[in-house]
Amino acid sequence: MDLKVFKLAANTKNHKLLKDYDYVLRQKNTFCGDEITISIKSKSKKIYKIGYSCKSCIYTQASASLLSEFFKNKSFKEINDIILELNKFCKKQTSKLPKKLSVLNKIINEKNLARKDCLLLPFITVKKMIKNL
Repeated sequence: MDLKVFKLAANTKNHKLLKDYDYVLRQKNTFCGDEITISIKSKSKKIYKIGYSCKSCIYTQASASLLSEFFKNKSFKEINDIILELNKFCKKQTSKLPKKLSVLNKIINEKNLARKDCLLLPFITVKKMIKNL
């Protein structure tokens, strides 16, 4: 396992649910049982604040930590586009992520693709959330 995964999972800056949120959603990975709850505060169709809580493996924790920093101040459209690119990469429809998403390579890379369901759980959760806003 890559040391980057541990470092990302250890960043608990946003590892708390927001008290004043616009939307909260709990999701479960049906393959392994990982659970994540994400809360967001939005402004003008952008994520203003984000928090999460999870009972999960280190891959989901690291992914949620990275997502919670990366999605701040991103528009809902940008987020949907990012998730589309991630899905293409995970389905091997493209060989690498676009340069603008290079920060996500810390965890979402060829080496960790066997854990794609764990890695994508936080992203899928946010996608479902913003679909309803």
